Amino acid sequence: MTSVVHSVRLPIASTPSVKVGARVQPEDVLATRRPPSDGVTLQVAAALRRPAESASEHLVARPGALLQRGELLARDGRGREVTVPQACLFLGYDPDHGTALLSPLGVEEPIVSHVRGRVTRVTPSTIDVRVAGAVVVGVAGSGAAVHGKLRVAVHDAAEELRAGAIDSDTTGRIVVGGSRASAETLTRARAMGVAGVVLGGVLDKDLRDFEATQARRREVGGAGGDFSIVLLEGYGKIGMDPGVFDWLRRHDGKMVSLFGDDARLYVYDADEPPTRRLLVRAGDRVVGTRRPYAGAGGRLVRILGGLHVVSSGISARSGLVRFEDGRTGIVPLANLEATEVAASG
Repeated sequence: MTSVVHSVRLPIASTPSVKVGARVQPEDVLATRRPPSDGVTLQVAAALRRPAESASEHLVARPGALLQRGELLARDGRGREVTVPQACLFLGYDPDHGTALLSPLGVEEPIVSHVRGRVTRVTPSTIDVRVAGAVVVGVAGSGAAVHGKLRVAVHDAAEELRAGAIDSDTTGRIVVGGSRASAETLTRARAMGVAGVVLGGVLDKDLRDFEATQARRREVGGAGGDFSIVLLEGYGKIGMDPGVFDWLRRHDGKMVSLFGDDARLYVYDADEPPTRRLLVRAGDRVVGTRRPYAGAGGRLVRILGGLHVVSSGISARSGLVRFEDGRTGIVPLANLEATEVAASG
C-alpha cells in the first residue's frame, strides 16, 4: 500500500492544536486562527511625546508581529509606553503621522484536516499529514475541500455524466463521470447533496451556466453546503484517461477527499494510479493530450517516418494510433503521453 503527504498551509495568526504522531480524520481540527481584519491606527509619537520620525526608534515590536491585548508596542527611556488595546497584527509604522497600523484579530476559526492520516510535521506555517493511499492530480477545479465515498456513475471513460445518474444514492458521495457534465447535471448534483464531481472535462459554457445558477440561489439564501469539481484532462468534452478511469472504478466505494481549488483527489487504501510518460514507443498504450483526441486512449501502432502535416498546418513527427473508441488517427508525438502503472510501495 502506498502513501502520500498532504500539506495543510497555516495562514498567519494560526495556532496548531495537534502534535506529531496524532491520528486525524477529515473532520478533525488541526489548528485555529483569528483572521486579521481591516487596519486601524494607533498614536505612537504623541503618546511618547516624540517627533513622528524618530518615534520609530522606540518600537519594541517588528512589523508582522502578533500582539495580544495590552502587549507592549513601544517604550521610551522615560517611562512612557504604548500598548495595543486588543489582539492584533502589527502591520507597520507611519513616520509621517507618527502612528502604528494595526489589524485587529477577528473571531477564532477552525482549520480542518479534510484528510485521514497521521501528522508527521508541525511548523508555524504548515502541518503535514501522511495519508495511507494515493493522490490523483487534475488540471483544474473549483470548490472547497470535501470528503465522502467514491461513486463511479458512468460505464466508461468517454461517457457523459447525465442528470439521470444523480439520485438519492449519490448524496454525500464523490461522483465520477466521464467526458463531461452539463450545467443541468451539475445543478442537480449539488441540489441532491453530492459532495463533489470528478470529470475528464467540462464545457466552459456549462461551467458558467452552473456558476450563474448557484449565484442566483445564494442571493435568495439557497445553494448551501460545500461542492467541488475537479477536471482531470481539461476544458471541453474530453474523455477521462481510460487507465485512470479503470483505476477509479476499482476503488469504487472507498473513502476519498476532494480538493476542488487544488485539483487533487486523495483515495484512501489505494495503490498507485496509472502515470504517464512523454517519450512514447510503438506498442505503448497512449492518451491524447490535445484536440481532437484529447483524453482519448488507444494504442500507438507505429511511429511514422519523416514529418507529417497535422490539422493545424504544422509539420511534426507523428504516429499512427488506434483509439479505443474505434477511431484511427495520425497524431503528433508531442500530443501523446504513454500510460504505465507505477510500482506500488
